[in-house]
Amino acid sequence: MAGMERAWRFAELRQRGAALAAFVAACAESRERAQWASTSAVRLMSCGPSELDEAEDIVRTLTDWADDLADHPHHPAQPRPDEVDRLVRDHVKDVLRDRLTVEARNWMSRTKLSLDVYFFQLRRVSGLDPRIREDVFYTYGRGTMALDSGRREAAEREVLRLRELRDTYAA
Repeated sequence: MAGMERAWRFAELRQRGAALAAFVAACAESRERAQWASTSAVRLMSCGPSELDEAEDIVRTLTDWADDLADHPHHPAQPRPDEVDRLVRDHVKDVLRDRLTVEARNWMSRTKLSLDVYFFQLRRVSGLDPRIREDVFYTYGRGTMALDSGRREAAEREVLRLRELRDTYAA
């Protein structure tokens, strides 16, 4: 499994495991299960993508125990696919950010700040043509997605595009 796929799968397991661990810890009738679920949440957050097998075993056990409590009124529902993607993307950013060098983290912070500043400057422009405003939102979205996935050239290209728009319309 490639590095990004491994990080994505690990983030899926962390996200789902955290929800299931909280549910099982709160609702299990067995004290041992509740205690194991509590410690499993901590183990999931402390292990890394290289420990994917352990994370899968933990989530599999939690899923089985949560299925035993399927009739419980607070049983966590399976999230919608778009919600899963959003949550997992946030977890992937956390997983990957923990393993970045200081230089890479600093670059990401500077790039995100540039994207935000140009975006908010352009949003405040009154009377901006709707097509240009749509281009601003689209460019900002592409830039943040490129940043989240670590695509340096694409993120920098979108920062430059937002700066050009800002220089043209917000000056």
